[in-house]
Amino acid sequence: MAAAPRRKGTFLGVPIVVALFFLGMMLPTSVGVSAGSLRLSVYRVVLLVMFVPMLITLFSGKRGKPHLFDALALGHAALALLALINWGGLQQGIESGGIYIAEFAGSYLLGRLYIRSYEDFRALSQAFVMIVVGMLAFTIPEALTSVHILHDGIASATGGAPAPFIEQRMGLERTFGPFDHPILYGVFSAAAFSMAYFVLAEKRLTNWSGMAKVLGVAVATFLSASGGPYVVLMMQMFVAAWERVFGRIQGRWRMLFALFGVIYVCIDLFSNRTPFHVFVTYFTFSTVSAYNRILLFEYGTAEVARHPLLGIGLGDWVRPVWMSDSMDNFWLLIAMRYGLPAWALLVGLMLGLIFAVGRRKNLPDAWKRARHAWAFTLFGITVAAATVHLWNALFVLFVFLIGSGAWLYDAKLPTASPSLPKRIGSPLPLSRRTLRLPAPPGRLF
Repeated sequence: MAAAPRRKGTFLGVPIVVALFFLGMMLPTSVGVSAGSLRLSVYRVVLLVMFVPMLITLFSGKRGKPHLFDALALGHAALALLALINWGGLQQGIESGGIYIAEFAGSYLLGRLYIRSYEDFRALSQAFVMIVVGMLAFTIPEALTSVHILHDGIASATGGAPAPFIEQRMGLERTFGPFDHPILYGVFSAAAFSMAYFVLAEKRLTNWSGMAKVLGVAVATFLSASGGPYVVLMMQMFVAAWERVFGRIQGRWRMLFALFGVIYVCIDLFSNRTPFHVFVTYFTFSTVSAYNRILLFEYGTAEVARHPLLGIGLGDWVRPVWMSDSMDNFWLLIAMRYGLPAWALLVGLMLGLIFAVGRRKNLPDAWKRARHAWAFTLFGITVAAATVHLWNALFVLFVFLIGSGAWLYDAKLPTASPSLPKRIGSPLPLSRRTLRLPAPPGRLF
């Protein structure tokens, strides 16, 4: 497919505000300013500056009329604000809740309003994959030399702290890239896999340029040496392989859900552990981290049961004194902090939008590939989020990706090229009309 011409007001093909947002995500937290007790990183500044203009644009209907999923996103942010006010009082709650609204609702609106067509989504995919593959020039040497080139280079220029020491895995240094932790770098890289495979390579194994980018994304994820990013990558690979093998079968996704159900029931019946315990055990690098995640789940769910409506805000949660307060389960943390209603709105936003987009018929092939790329990326991150926490850049990236697929729900299908107008009465076939017939005899009078 030929590259689309560069549009005005874009950088690498994507809107400048989206490019600035991605730049902000890729900078360590040392790059930013402090306003009182608030830390204003670059991506937060972008979202705060754009928040009101994006709300105005949303309700004006200029980039698609507001719909149910917009209401779910804004509703989740409002309930989170209420939970934080309930925890810390009006001033503290508004301060913390305002940042959460800017990050969650702002990231969703950025994807929802600025990715409005297949061309936009392809440009986003191209830029995203180029960033991930381009960083290999720094992260491959980082993995081999243990010198954190990007992170420490940026931190030293801004007066920030160097990368903390983390033990090697598989004989490699766990790479940070420009991020604050290898998990952040790994999930950021793995999130580009489906875009590289479905959009850039167009599912064609003979598309050497596209498949090279797919391989580059896989290598970048591997260098993080982190279980969470590996889960994101493996889940996308699995559903991509399923779609490739059963792509012509109408009920292939119902078959997949049925398979998941059978596996869950079999584990529950024939194992002395719950399916969650089995999943955590086999998708983490060490038994210690697996055991810790199991304890987090048990104490976290107990906390949700004690505070089901508004959660505990940013307050502390009940646990043994020797346990860390780090919660390596994004979905559980959302329920624990903001309550089950806020959790349900977030889950409803993501699953409902995927379901609604999946029900659209007669999409062009390119749109179908974009739909697969978007949905499979969210699937991979969603599964991994049961074993890792999505914080800072990971959180806003995840929410942005949810919004970036909303165009598939309400964008108008491209119209077919206009055909020649038909005359009344069927004309003779061209081969007969071009025959030279003898002229009629002239009039005698």
